[in-house]
Amino acid sequence: MPIDIKYLEENPIEVPKGGIKYFDIVGDELLTTDLEFYASFDQAGARRDNEIKVYVDKFGTKKEERLPMIAEATEKADSDPAKVRWVVIKLTTNKNIEDAAQGLIVI
Repeated sequence: MPIDIKYLEENPIEVPKGGIKYFDIVGDELLTTDLEFYASFDQAGARRDNEIKVYVDKFGTKKEERLPMIAEATEKADSDPAKVRWVVIKLTTNKNIEDAAQGLIVI
């Protein structure tokens, strides 16, 4: 079964400028090793937003179909509400984009 994002729980995910936001990714095969998560301005993952870090919440309960995440925005992050980012999953072993879901904004 491929890595798949069904949805982002709590969409849109509103990340405060200079702060963090907890959220869950709901999907399939989310515990696959060698995954990288990041925010992008496009679904293909080519326009990475380096002002937002997206990573697994190491203290949350992880499951194949639900992964606790943290999004962290810097003070420099663009808070234009029209700029909705995608949460992208990339496999680090072959650099392939596995899936993406739209719904991350900075407030």
